[in-house]
Amino acid sequence: MNKQRVSLLLVAFSCLAFGIALPTPLFSVHPAAGDWTELVENFSPGALEPKIYNLPGGIAELWREGEVFLALLLSCLSLALPVAKLCVVWWEAAGLQHISPAVITIFRASARYAMVEVFLIALMVLVLKNMPGGSRVELHVGTWLFTTSVVLSLVATQLASGSKSGLGSNESGVLPTPSLFK
Repeated sequence: MNKQRVSLLLVAFSCLAFGIALPTPLFSVHPAAGDWTELVENFSPGALEPKIYNLPGGIAELWREGEVFLALLLSCLSLALPVAKLCVVWWEAAGLQHISPAVITIFRASARYAMVEVFLIALMVLVLKNMPGGSRVELHVGTWLFTTSVVLSLVATQLASGSKSGLGSNESGVLPTPSLFK
């Protein structure tokens, strides 16, 4: 199997993982109040109910709470850029047509911020796990699907940049290092 086919297959699986991960729960937060848990449950029964989060639901919740900038930023970094990245890698790996240098420049500048939700989830889990009171964070299958999508897209990008169509090549045919992420 040649690099082009492997790259296309990886992009396809990355797209599949990304698409399945969107509506899938990423993590759940099980709040607790330490020694005060029973008291809090008596006075505010719903306050300590576990909450399950997925990406579109989290963005919608930020929007409803008036955090418009953060909702737009996450929409761009976690939804629009990953889709654009996967499209560019697919296009280049398929060898349909050479992509213009302007598109590649924009792609290189934005690619390092695409799929930043995996970092944000990791950061949130770290913060919540260190909160006092015994609150717990439980990761769900969506987190693993997003991580799989990121890893597959990175490998596909490297393979596509090594193809003859030129995502990462120059006039001499020598691949720069690291290819897309200069």
